[in-house]
Amino acid sequence: MNIKYPVGIETFSEIKEGNYAYVDKTEIIYRLTQSGKYFFLSRPRRFGKSLMLSTMEAYFEGRKELFEGLWLGQADEVDWNKRPVFRLNFVEADSTDPSAVEALIANHLCKWEEQYSVSNSALPLGQRFRNIIEKAAEKSGQKVVVLIDEYDKVLVNSLHDNDMHSKMKDILKPIFSVLKGADSYINFAILTGVSRFSKLSIFSDLNNLKDISFDDKFCTICGITEEEIRRYFATGVSEFAATESIEFEEMIQILKDNYDGYHFSEKCPDIYNPFSLINALDDLKIRHRWFESGTPSFLLKRIKNTEEDIRQLLSIDVSAAYLTNSSITDSNLLSILYQAGYLTIKSYDKGNDSFHLGIPNREVEFGMYQGLLPLYTGRDEVANDNLIFRLRRAINANEIDQFMELLQSYLAGIPYCLSNGKPELYFESNLYMIFRLLGYNVRVEEQTSYGRMDVVLPTSQRIYVIELKLDGNAEEALLQIKEKGYDLPYKIDGREIVSIGVNFSKDTRTITDWAVG
Repeated sequence: MNIKYPVGIETFSEIKEGNYAYVDKTEIIYRLTQSGKYFFLSRPRRFGKSLMLSTMEAYFEGRKELFEGLWLGQADEVDWNKRPVFRLNFVEADSTDPSAVEALIANHLCKWEEQYSVSNSALPLGQRFRNIIEKAAEKSGQKVVVLIDEYDKVLVNSLHDNDMHSKMKDILKPIFSVLKGADSYINFAILTGVSRFSKLSIFSDLNNLKDISFDDKFCTICGITEEEIRRYFATGVSEFAATESIEFEEMIQILKDNYDGYHFSEKCPDIYNPFSLINALDDLKIRHRWFESGTPSFLLKRIKNTEEDIRQLLSIDVSAAYLTNSSITDSNLLSILYQAGYLTIKSYDKGNDSFHLGIPNREVEFGMYQGLLPLYTGRDEVANDNLIFRLRRAINANEIDQFMELLQSYLAGIPYCLSNGKPELYFESNLYMIFRLLGYNVRVEEQTSYGRMDVVLPTSQRIYVIELKLDGNAEEALLQIKEKGYDLPYKIDGREIVSIGVNFSKDTRTITDWAVG
């Protein structure tokens, strides 16, 4: 029987009634609903937050039949009292039009007012929402549940426009403030989004939310673990492996390299991006879907305009306190990159109480550099893709001169104005992105017992060890590889070792010469 993958489906009832594949998260969802009252969860976009809320909605509505065969449907401890559920979804909200956001909220309120026979449409939105909650609790005899999905979409998308951002906050604040004012009528409430709320004024009255974004107990509530892949999708992985003529474990590794690598707390296991993984298993192709599904242009421009070295920005240590207290509204670019999912926790240093942040996986890395390269070079995506294809063909054929000539010509054509007066940093950043886009598990600035190697580029037949010099000469760079033994760690590999020295000139802003040994 073929697996039906819920591509683009975020409604729990539709998944269950349509017999689509579903990773059973109902135990962890239930534990959350029993552990407190008010919660906030931050996760990157397309990470399963909407499906989590839809599952909660079905549970609180007492729809036990949907949970047949799942943990929640078999647990004796669960009560299935039907409660009024109010779910506000800002996913489709128009971030450019405050009146459209007000209309979206008003449409929800009108539906609920009709459902619970509440007549107060002339009142402000916040007061209407509170009256609905009170009336629903009184009529049903049950405290209500409030689920708010992607609360921050209109806020994040208006960050570049202070006036628009302020208007959006003024619309949302009265709605969110109801969660505290109507406390005696509420059984459970949760807000989800990409960004954290700690420094947003819309939450100044709502200080009773528990942030579980970094909580080990709930770190796997969204996303898919490797154990879950093997449990729920083994057949799909086997099918994918067969189409690629490789073994099961090799296919697992490919999926891991491309879609795994997220961590959301100190002890969090590896988490796969569910959106990308499900799509890959459905059409049996490795593609970079998450990045293609929508990356804010302002974020790429912020990265390009930063004065920090991109290599250090995308691999950095930060204190745990900074990360857990940061907000996407901070001026520091790190906050935005982490909140949006372009950086994630790669390790935790208990002694320093610090996190090391890095790019999660190949999909995010490729998509980010593919988006950044046009901003750094002034060349469009087609020209950049063409360069990468030609470079890859040249290196596969061991045509080193052709490879270097392509790089030389490409770098020489970059307008000086794009370098922000820092040609050395620009040269290194561009080469870094180009080498990373080549694939081959390229390692840049790899530290070994022999020293720090600028570039190690392994292909199926050869390992290229590349040393870069600024206003020096290529022979000097090549000699450094030999004298410092940069190539020694790879001697036992069995592949041919090729050493390349490369020199870059500040004046010409491109490669001047290279030497091969």
